[in-house]
Amino acid sequence: MEEQLLTACLCFWLAVLGAVLGSFLDCAASRWAAGDPRPFAGRSRCASCGHTLGARDLVPVFSFLFRRGRCRYCGETIPAECLAAELAGAAAFVCVGARFGLCLELGQWLVFAALLLALSLTDWAKRIIPDKLLALLAANRAVWFFALGHGVREVLEAVKALAVPAALLVLVLVMERLLGREAMGGGDVKLLFVLALYLGWAELFLTLLAGCVLGLLWAALTGGKKGTAMPFGPFLAAGAVLTACYGGPVLEWYFGLF
Repeated sequence: MEEQLLTACLCFWLAVLGAVLGSFLDCAASRWAAGDPRPFAGRSRCASCGHTLGARDLVPVFSFLFRRGRCRYCGETIPAECLAAELAGAAAFVCVGARFGLCLELGQWLVFAALLLALSLTDWAKRIIPDKLLALLAANRAVWFFALGHGVREVLEAVKALAVPAALLVLVLVMERLLGREAMGGGDVKLLFVLALYLGWAELFLTLLAGCVLGLLWAALTGGKKGTAMPFGPFLAAGAVLTACYGGPVLEWYFGLF
């Protein structure tokens, strides 16, 4: 009972932290997409009237809901992406907290989720996955590799996992040669290579599957038209978080069928 209460308390505060982080990163991503050279500098402002937002305008999720998605100063509609980023941050942190609990390894996966949220927002805003974020994601794994005392076995697992994005890269290049157009974004392929540092080969396949399913569901729900460009990075990132947290039982069930 005490352990369940501790986990519930942990998840509550992680939800708050994730929502705050989602709000901050969404603001930075939108500024970066608009060409602001200092996306992390300055106070938050309304995108329509430019009014500086106060503390009660910046309460994640609740400010949006209480104001019915409109600016308190000019009445213009606040982009729904703001609420989506806050909810995504909260959901990702809750999933990680519920899966790993209060332990040293939790730090690795919180940073993992935060960086995936950041690159998802930038990809959604400008169809670009910045190399700097991918480098930070790889560096996070390298730091925790030593902090968690990992060794040769984990290195071998990573080498096997890297075969998945390598094979996908070859397939993409062949398809692009045959079709004469881009089959998959280069940033998405690079993201898979970095995810191979965290996930096993089977988990990477599950991540790809989950990302494709989520992308198709989004297209179906939003009425996406055939041929319309849609960033795959956010769905791949969501699939990676879900796989890291819940992929184990799914893979055990699947391999148990044989």
